[in-house]
Amino acid sequence: MNKKMFYTLSIGAFLIMLLPLAFIFLKPRYSNVFEEIYHDEYRHATTSFLRTNSTLNRIPDMEVNKTGGLLYGSTMEKYRSEALPTGVEGISYSFHYPDGKQDSGEMSINFRFMHSSGVIIDIYYKYNHKSDELVQSLSIIDEKRLTEPNQIMEYVQDKKMDLSPYFTKSEELLRNKIIPDWLSVYPSQFSVENWGNVKVISEYILD
Repeated sequence: MNKKMFYTLSIGAFLIMLLPLAFIFLKPRYSNVFEEIYHDEYRHATTSFLRTNSTLNRIPDMEVNKTGGLLYGSTMEKYRSEALPTGVEGISYSFHYPDGKQDSGEMSINFRFMHSSGVIIDIYYKYNHKSDELVQSLSIIDEKRLTEPNQIMEYVQDKKMDLSPYFTKSEELLRNKIIPDWLSVYPSQFSVENWGNVKVISEYILD
C-alpha cells in the first residue's frame, strides 16, 4: 500500500469515527420533552418529504394519521379507542402553529373521562412554545361546556362531584403512558424521571 492510499484511508476512517460526535453536536437541543414533541410534529407536518406518519404516529396505540400538512395551522393525533386504558374515553394531542409557523404556538395533551352521571370531564395539559410550563386545566360538558374555573368549581360543588380521581388518573397517564410512549419512538435526551426544564402548574386547588 503506498503512502497516498494509506493517508486517504486513514482520513476516511477518522471522518467515520467523527460521525457519531457530529450527530450528537448537530442534534437539536430542547429544554424539555414537550419541546421535542412540539418541534417534531411541526417538522413532519410542514416538510413534504416527511409526510408519511409522524413520530407520534409510530406509537402502536395511535390511530393511523398520514401527515398531510397543517389545517388552519393545526394538527391532531389521537389514541385508538380500543387501546385506551379502562375508564378513559379518549387521549389525544392537539397542536396549533399560528400562521403555520412554530413561533407563539402551543400543544395540549388531552384526557377525556365519563362521570357516572354521564357528564364528560376533560383534563388537558397545555404547553406554550418555549414557556417551560405545562398547565393542567379542566372543562366539563353537561348541557353546555364549562371552561371557566369559577363556573366549574361552582358546578362541582353543586353536584357534589369529586374530581380528585380524574386528576390523579390524568397525572398517572401523563407519567406512565404519554411520556414512555414518546420515549419508545424518539431518541430523546430526556427520561420518565427527567422531563427537562418544565414546571407543571394546575389551575385548580382541590380540597
